[in-house]
Amino acid sequence: MFSFESMNFTKAALLLLMMTGLFLPASGQHKILLLNGKTIETEHYSIGDEYLSYRKGGGKKSLGTLDRYDVFSVTDSAGKENLIYQPVDSLDFTVEEARGFILGEQTAFSVYRKPSTAWSSALIGASSSLLAFYALPVPMVYAVVLGRFNPKVQNVPSTVDPAVAASEPFVYGYQRSARNLKIQRSLKWGYISLGLGLTGLLIYGSVTD
Repeated sequence: MFSFESMNFTKAALLLLMMTGLFLPASGQHKILLLNGKTIETEHYSIGDEYLSYRKGGGKKSLGTLDRYDVFSVTDSAGKENLIYQPVDSLDFTVEEARGFILGEQTAFSVYRKPSTAWSSALIGASSSLLAFYALPVPMVYAVVLGRFNPKVQNVPSTVDPAVAASEPFVYGYQRSARNLKIQRSLKWGYISLGLGLTGLLIYGSVTD
């Protein structure tokens, strides 16, 4: 007859843990994939006609909502995908085209680097500080101008199928994400250098007075 007395303490403890684990409620983590390439991890979600509601676990218990049409899919912890996206008309991406578009966005976000954007924006911002108050819109205008040019698709990881990387949806997604990154970085460094330039001019003016 089985008894815990016949086992040593370590084996008994391990058995208790295994038996207890069988009756603990599972807490799976779902991953919401948005059409902009971003992901949100959540423990609970529900889908309505127009919105997807979700609640994060841990210390973040607040309820969030997303426009249903901004969501591509929800994948559970077992890897099962619940597809949310559906083309509305013939002008929309098909499901596979949307996958390529999202992959292009995610790829650009992870690999796109353009150092010249930072230093050129910094130079413009610092130079425009000479205009004092009138310099405020200069970095923004420069960022908008940079955003009008489509970045070249480059540094695509070897894990991405070359046929997918060459497809129009992937290229469109990559360029869209890269343009957004370029604009954000241009604004960041343009206004940082503008602030430093204005600060330097103020300090110089107070010293020479």
